[in-house]
Amino acid sequence: MTQGNFNIIRWNEEFLSFLRPGNQPERLGHEPVQLPDNTCLALPADRVRTLPLSVAPEEIKHLRRALPFMLEEALLEDVSELHFANEPLDSDRQAVAVVRRQTMSQWMSTLPDALKELPWVSEALCLPWSSGYCTLVFEADHVLVRWGEASGSRIERSLLPALLNSLPIEHVSIVAYCSDEDVVRATIPDALHERLQIRQGGLSEALLLASADTPGPDLRQGDFAPRLPFARWWRLWQRVIIALAVAVVLKTGASAVDYVNMKREDVRLRQAIQQSYRRANPKGAVVDVEKQLNRQLAEMGAVGTYSAFTPVLVELLSALAEVGDIELTSVNYTGGKDMRVNFSAPDFQAVERVRLALEARSFNAELENSNARKEGVVARLRVENR
Repeated sequence: MTQGNFNIIRWNEEFLSFLRPGNQPERLGHEPVQLPDNTCLALPADRVRTLPLSVAPEEIKHLRRALPFMLEEALLEDVSELHFANEPLDSDRQAVAVVRRQTMSQWMSTLPDALKELPWVSEALCLPWSSGYCTLVFEADHVLVRWGEASGSRIERSLLPALLNSLPIEHVSIVAYCSDEDVVRATIPDALHERLQIRQGGLSEALLLASADTPGPDLRQGDFAPRLPFARWWRLWQRVIIALAVAVVLKTGASAVDYVNMKREDVRLRQAIQQSYRRANPKGAVVDVEKQLNRQLAEMGAVGTYSAFTPVLVELLSALAEVGDIELTSVNYTGGKDMRVNFSAPDFQAVERVRLALEARSFNAELENSNARKEGVVARLRVENR
């Protein structure tokens, strides 16, 4: 068996058999088995009709809806009762498979879940094929036949001569796999014996020469397309999901208890804050305790960003007296950290000496304005306590 060969599972209405190329069939029971990745389900070719169909490129977009009407005249049954599947062969040809919807529904309800995830193909298209050859596999009562890239069927052995005579295979070599050469020669018309090649073996040996690609088209299309295996996922992840759900419930419950406790604590804190506020200010409405209290403390000069006025004024007068010939005009103080001082000086040098004297007394003194007049200089300093 080469690495590229695909394996098939045959469905015979009574039992399932697993077939590896070059090996004997293995009968499958009801127990789930681990199947190789390159495995497909080969369905009876007498229940699935396959054929090639020429399709214009502009029709491919709507092909799925148009297929029943394109093949209606070539089919005996009502197209509403048939299921159609297709797969491209090349740019302008499609491989089409036709099967009764009732048959598809029966297979869907009968087959194990594991097989519903495999590609569903006609067993005839699993046979090897190349241009100029027709492949036959003789079995107990039937013959598998593939005469084209998308053409093949299963037929009773007695009807094989009629089928071969109806096919355009005048210049085609016939490759027959069998266990009894005499049966093959007796079944195939004498006119075709010259192009007949007989090989010992059955479908297993024929698969050794089949293409490495999984045959198509896959019948699981449209209404029978594979569904997500929620039931299987649930069986695999059931314990994990239940454990996760329990953890989420417990975490949610714990969070709810924490929320209730924190809410109660918040109410107690608010009540304590209001009681403390009422001890400081028993009157008035309470809206935002913290803002109201800070504002009231600021108005009363109890905030650390404010400084006392008298010590600053004493230092200011001492600095002016130290320079001499300075006339204090006004002092503007609003209760903050700084004040504006307006004074008259004989010259600009005297103004600078006042500023330096204040700097020496640990003040930040900044000249904001100065104007020269006949009698001297009028200046304004901004004095800030460090």
